[in-house]
Amino acid sequence: MNENACHRKKCTPIRTPSGPGEAFPQEPSRSTSAGGSSPVFGYNRGMVNEQILREARRLADEVFRPHAQEADQGEVTGQVGQNVRMLADAGYFGLGISPEFGGMGADDATRREFTELMASACGVTGFTQQQLHAGGGFVGGAPSQELRREKLPLFAAGKELCGVAFSHLRRPGAPMVRAERVSGGFQISGTAPWVTGWTLLDSFILGATLPNGAHLFAYIPKAGNEAAMSGGPHIPLAVMNASDTVEVTMTNLFVPQDHVLSERPADALRRGDFCGITGHVFLPLGCARGSVHYLRQLAEKRGDDQFTRAADDFTCEIDACRHEALTWSGACADLPDYKEHALQARATAILLAVRAAHAAVAATGGSAHRLDSPPQRLLREAIFYTTIAQTSDVRSATLDLLTSPDCWQAP
Repeated sequence: MNENACHRKKCTPIRTPSGPGEAFPQEPSRSTSAGGSSPVFGYNRGMVNEQILREARRLADEVFRPHAQEADQGEVTGQVGQNVRMLADAGYFGLGISPEFGGMGADDATRREFTELMASACGVTGFTQQQLHAGGGFVGGAPSQELRREKLPLFAAGKELCGVAFSHLRRPGAPMVRAERVSGGFQISGTAPWVTGWTLLDSFILGATLPNGAHLFAYIPKAGNEAAMSGGPHIPLAVMNASDTVEVTMTNLFVPQDHVLSERPADALRRGDFCGITGHVFLPLGCARGSVHYLRQLAEKRGDDQFTRAADDFTCEIDACRHEALTWSGACADLPDYKEHALQARATAILLAVRAAHAAVAATGGSAHRLDSPPQRLLREAIFYTTIAQTSDVRSATLDLLTSPDCWQAP
């Protein structure tokens, strides 16, 4: 890597790492520095469990990346479904599930690296698989020990794919999905507007609003609920179209008490979003990483050193943003500087994905506009990550950075 790459002026205000070899973090600490405002943080490549990720890297390099264009333009039952099945069979849907239930029990740094890796190889695979194993974290905290013992081993083995449907709880206005207490559990009606992987999933975690404004989260199996629940037609999307995202309508859907995962005040979701600001940087960073991989391939093919220098520069920015995101994780949410730093990292990751993909388009030329061109896909994926788990704070930080003169003025 060019030794000066990390010291050129960039639009991102995040500090760069001391050298290009710094790529992977340790777990963040709740302790603070001598000044009392910044967390003490180690940064060590060795904290990522490479043994766990070995097969994931092979699949990314040998299967997902070479077939990413096919996955992007196909159906969920095609290449995307095959990719999801490979990950499930390899145990990666149990990445964050305890070994007690047959999972891998991976640490935070390893899980974040896995997310980046998947997004760097094939965006629609990375996004869809993430949605289809997100349910494990909810069921892992279920009050029903019987539900945990029954479902977590199935999730970990990839024998049951459990999605999520609660983004609508963030929307302003009247609740889109309502729940009322009835004898033996709850009755739910309404429409969840965004459920990914509908054809592939066996169950999902549903969020609904109670009469008092609190949020109910429940485990919903598809089997047995066909009369009270239906998925709408595939929503046509400009990007992630093969994720099979649909609206799901429920009419007097009965949820037994032992499938209830939690009842939380509405503020709990806002608190969760606040603590998770930097948890969503790894998809866009993976996209940026995919663009870097493409630029390096193009540099080798065309013999253009400028492409290599661009890849080096973006690599330093990715490393710096990853460092900042893991430094200011949710463990630091009660520190006074947390919000500023976390939002800065989140917005920077979003713009970094777009800039790196845009650079891949510029380097490629007119052929980048073909639907089967990698930079065309990467740029659409980068734009998609702009709105993942978007809150008003994240939106504001993104717009502030987009309109900042420092971001667009020449050095």
